[in-house]
Amino acid sequence: MKIVEAVNSMIINSTLISNVFKKENEIFFIYNKKYKWSVSRNENNIYFLYIYPKTYLTLEQLAYEVDYSVFDDFIVYRSDEIKTREAIETFAELYQVLSDKLFGVDDILDDIISDMPPF
Repeated sequence: MKIVEAVNSMIINSTLISNVFKKENEIFFIYNKKYKWSVSRNENNIYFLYIYPKTYLTLEQLAYEVDYSVFDDFIVYRSDEIKTREAIETFAELYQVLSDKLFGVDDILDDIISDMPPF
């Protein structure tokens, strides 16, 4: 499925992920300075990946100002609807990548790795 390929590409090119922030249980981010996304996970470990393809709103407006009962400018992909192991693992990995960025873990790990002597 094309969405799984796109998410894998985002994971591989995670340096193109920016503006990561969390509101409640949803992580918002921009990919490649132009695509607005968010991802969340519920208590049953079902991942919800949202893309906001044509909105003029900022991520902050999407997160804090939009009434989702009337807002319909998004597409959602659910890991339980795609139902492939690869989709579930890919969405979970993206969620982890975003969590690492949110809490600065990437920078911490890069600092630790840079301390390793060459082999």
